[in-house]
Amino acid sequence: MQCAVERAWCYLNRPMDGGAPSAQLSLDISFSRSFSGARARAVLRERLGADPGFDLADEAFTAMVALMLLPPAATAEEKSLALRLGRQIEAARWQRRYRFFLGANGFPADTDCTGLAVGALYEHGLLTAADLTAHVADLLHAAAPADSVPRPYGDDDALRARVFMVYWEDGLEPHALRRGRKHDPVACANALYTAQLSDLHAESESAAAVVSTSTRYLAEHLESGRYLNGTRYYPSPDAFLYALSRLCARFPSSAQVYAAPLRRALQEHEEANSSPRNGGQPGPLALAFRTLAADNLGLTAGQDQRRALLAQTQQSDGSWPASPYYRMGRFPVYFGSPYLTTAFALAALRTRQTLQAAAPHSFSGRTAAPTG
Repeated sequence: MQCAVERAWCYLNRPMDGGAPSAQLSLDISFSRSFSGARARAVLRERLGADPGFDLADEAFTAMVALMLLPPAATAEEKSLALRLGRQIEAARWQRRYRFFLGANGFPADTDCTGLAVGALYEHGLLTAADLTAHVADLLHAAAPADSVPRPYGDDDALRARVFMVYWEDGLEPHALRRGRKHDPVACANALYTAQLSDLHAESESAAAVVSTSTRYLAEHLESGRYLNGTRYYPSPDAFLYALSRLCARFPSSAQVYAAPLRRALQEHEEANSSPRNGGQPGPLALAFRTLAADNLGLTAGQDQRRALLAQTQQSDGSWPASPYYRMGRFPVYFGSPYLTTAFALAALRTRQTLQAAAPHSFSGRTAAPTG
């Protein structure tokens, strides 16, 4: 385990062209054939006969996820990596919002990226409390209006008043393409996490309403079982379970709502998808999600086995293979990379023992990890 952690850390901290990680793309959910973001627009034209209307190169989302998974820096190595990731994230900022892509390609800032970026930057000391408050105040403006008329969007049942939408749709960002009013449960969970880091929801009635309504929306999504079909932007049910577990680990009020049904859902989902009839063992990314979710929920049963299996699937260069983590809404284009999978796998492999034996080579799936 210690060896796997050290090799994974070296992989994530290695020098890269351009100095920052970036995702690969695939039209196949198995990721058997991938291509770079720089080629993506041409591939979509050739393979699907469609033009998304923007270039897909140079994304910042990978850096946001990696910084979210990295525990608050305690060593020079950790601080150096956090600062590098933070610089890439800041390059994707527009005012108080963050974009998926680095360049101003017309794709607007969204609440998923903003939630991940702002929360990670703040928890690493790269944003002040005043900055957090300002970001969250704008993030709250992305909730669906109180007088919204429910409208169906894709896999979403309806537009929910006072629930975080994926996009602001207020027309403030110049040259940004309109994306439509819609929800995504994983994006909502990431926005809700960061909203609760601020005191605004305790001081403002309107902010409290958004937090409360978004909390109920996620609880309904979990208990309905709709998460089993993935979400508009996240194909894996495990991605939703993990995102919800982060809320439980960080906020006692969230744990009161989600923890019990989430523990049941995690157990039932794992049992249903680990049988030979359903393909046997999950892939490394799904396994990392489940391990992190169990940690966040305080579950210990099966964790040693999950971590051992995860360590066994590590590749010779210290990475784990690319798996689809995120997808586009309109096109079957999946984003993933060995870097993304490895960041999640390393976070999942973290234990008290490996932290003590292999520090500083450690990632954490939650903000306040136990130190033993």
